[in-house]
Amino acid sequence: MPELIHVAAAAIFNPEGQVLLALRSKKQHQGGLWEFPGGKVEAGELVRDALARELEEELGIRIDQMSTRPLIQVPYHYPDKSVLLDVFKVSGFSGVPHGAEGQPLEWVNIADLDKYDFPAANTPIVNALLLPEKIAVTGSAESNAQYIEKSAGAFNKGAQWLMLRAHGLASAERTELARHLMDREGAVVCLNGSIEEANAAGVDALHLTSSRLMALQDRSVFKGRWLSASCHDEEQLQQAVALGLDFVTLSPVNPTATHPDQEGIGWDAFSQLANAYPLPVYALGGMAAEDLEICWDHGGQGICAIREFW
Repeated sequence: MPELIHVAAAAIFNPEGQVLLALRSKKQHQGGLWEFPGGKVEAGELVRDALARELEEELGIRIDQMSTRPLIQVPYHYPDKSVLLDVFKVSGFSGVPHGAEGQPLEWVNIADLDKYDFPAANTPIVNALLLPEKIAVTGSAESNAQYIEKSAGAFNKGAQWLMLRAHGLASAERTELARHLMDREGAVVCLNGSIEEANAAGVDALHLTSSRLMALQDRSVFKGRWLSASCHDEEQLQQAVALGLDFVTLSPVNPTATHPDQEGIGWDAFSQLANAYPLPVYALGGMAAEDLEICWDHGGQGICAIREFW
């Protein structure tokens, strides 16, 4: 395997919420594609110091370290090169970005990122920027009306997506509820179910159980945009990466009321697993709003929770 090249990169945001992209020279590896600015971490150099140095050299800006947080770590192996991308989200900087090395720059709306061509190693970064920080997982409800009421409450409590986990309903009832929630809330409803019912419901996001993940052979059978799965170990994470899933949940991080006899893996083990695979990873299991920054510091995309939102 080629030597691993450690790179510090940044998703830099302006006050309008746009992210900065730079176009790679055609003479470079993966040339002619757009990327998130950054550069190589030198031996003995701290990653955040490398990021600050590279952005000052490449763009002529000074980043505000207090407005900089980890976004995702991406280990990726090309046929001829292996890279480890340490990516940060930067929302504060001084100076006017310009291509100090002659590289074209462009401020891009987040919703338009899918229209740009990136190196393969940047795909998880794009997904991380498009995905939410907080996902509510539905708990129990006595009727469809109560599902609807509690779902509205979850969004009011800060959830940005809803994962509809209603295994007590028949498939037809669940898909009807998913359609209704999508129309009512105007937000992404991620159905926890089968590919067949997700395609029938026309949902844009599907979450697979770990058993369905391990049985899946080709992600293209799902017609929506976002395909994810529940993972609990390395084998399942490897399967998710091999199939090109967009994100996963990793659980249980902490002990939960629903599984009181099951110990959580803890944040250290979560961090080791989340940072070892090139896709966004959500922490699930005993999560609360105050765990969000802890999750970011350990390489996670965000939190999934039932009790916090339901």
